Amino acid sequence: MNPFVRLLFSSLTGVLCEKVVGALAAVASNHLFANIYGARLFGELQFALSLSAVAGSTALLFSAQSVAPILGKHPRLRHLVFYRAFRLRLFSTLGVMLVFSLGAWFLMIRASAELAIVAGLLLIVEPIALGSLMAYAEKSPWVVTRAKTLASGVRVLWLFAAAHASAGALIASIAWPIEAIVAAAGPFRRYRQLALKTPQSLAGDDVVTKTLVIRGLKFWPAVAAGVLVVRLDRVLLGMLISKADLGIYSAAASLVEQWNSVGAALALALGPSMVFIARNEIQLREKAQKLGIYLGILGAVAFVGSLFIGRTVFLLIYGPNFAAGAPVMIYATACSIVLFADYGLTTWFIAARRYRLILIKQGVTLLSIAASPFIAPKIWIMFAPSTATAASLIAFWCVIYGQNAYRMSKVRKPSPSNSFPGPNL
Repeated sequence: MNPFVRLLFSSLTGVLCEKVVGALAAVASNHLFANIYGARLFGELQFALSLSAVAGSTALLFSAQSVAPILGKHPRLRHLVFYRAFRLRLFSTLGVMLVFSLGAWFLMIRASAELAIVAGLLLIVEPIALGSLMAYAEKSPWVVTRAKTLASGVRVLWLFAAAHASAGALIASIAWPIEAIVAAAGPFRRYRQLALKTPQSLAGDDVVTKTLVIRGLKFWPAVAAGVLVVRLDRVLLGMLISKADLGIYSAAASLVEQWNSVGAALALALGPSMVFIARNEIQLREKAQKLGIYLGILGAVAFVGSLFIGRTVFLLIYGPNFAAGAPVMIYATACSIVLFADYGLTTWFIAARRYRLILIKQGVTLLSIAASPFIAPKIWIMFAPSTATAASLIAFWCVIYGQNAYRMSKVRKPSPSNSFPGPNL
C-alpha cells in the first residue's frame, strides 16, 4: 500500500474511532450524572465546565496552530520548540487557572464555586497536550487515539464507581479532569524528555520564543472564538434561566455537540483526499462544495432519524425528568445540517489559507449566539442558540457565494466593440 494512502487511512480510522468512542463515553457519563444527581446539579456542572472553557480560551495563546508549523523535522529544532512551548503554555495556563479559581471562589456561592474549581482543573492539561501534537507531527495518530479511548473509559468508570459509592456531585465531577489528564498524559509520556530536559545548546532560543509569541497572537483570536462558539450558549443561558432548565438544555446540547464533532472529524479526515488535492481556486471551491453536500446529506439523514426515534433515545439516556429537552435536541439536529455542510465548505478556506475569512465567519456566529437569548421570546430561549448558529452560517455563505457569482459575471461579461482595454481616463 502507498505510504500516503496508508497514513491517510490510519488518520481517518483513528479520528473516527476517537470521535465515536468519545461520543459514546460522553453519552454514558451524562446518563450517569444526570440520572443520579438530577437536572439542577447537571446544569450546575455544565455551567461550570462551560465557564472554565470560556475562561481557559485566554490561555490558548500557544495553540497547536501556532506551534505545529514550526516544529520542523530536525531533532534539535523540535527539542527547542517543544521545550520552550511547554514552558510558555505551563506559565500561561497556571496564571489563568489561578485567576479563574480565585474569581469563582469569591464571586460564586460555595457549591457552584467548588464545581467551577474542579472544572478549572481541566486547564492543566494544556501544557502536556503538546505530546499529542508531537504524535501527529511524527505521523503516529493512533498514540492519541489509544490515549483518548482509555481516558473515555476511565471517565465512565469513575462515574460508575461514584454512583455505587453514593458520592456527592463534587466527587463525581472529578471524572472530567481525570479524563483530560489521562488523554494527554499518554502521548506526553513518549516525549517527556523533550519538555523536561534542557537542550544541549539554546542558541536561537530567543528567536524561537519570539516566533511562538508572534504566531500565538496571530492565531489566538480564531482559536478562542472556536471555543466560545461551542460553549457560550451554556454560559449565557446559565445566567438567564434556572440551573434545572440549564441542565435540560445541556442534556440536549451535549448530544448534538457530540454528533457535530463527528461531522467536524469527517471533514478533517476527508479534506486531504477530497479537497486539498485541488490544483487551483476553482477546483478547491468545487471539491469543498461537493464535500459540504455529502456531509449535509449525512446531517439530513440524522435529522430524519431523530424525528422517528430521537425522543425515545433521549428519554432512554436521561429519563422522564429531562423530557422537555427532547424537542430541543431534535430541532438542534435539524440545525446541524447547516453545520455539517459548513464543515465541508470550510475546507476550501483552509486549503486556500483564507484564515481571515474563517475568523470573520466565527465572529459573525459568535455575535449571533451572544445576541440570540436576548432577542428570542423566553418560551423559545432554548431554541435560540442553534437557530442563531444556523442562520449566521447560511447568511455568511450566501454572501461568499454571492460575491463569487458577481465576480464571475463581471469576468464573463463581453466588452463593447467600441471600447478599449485599460483604465478609464
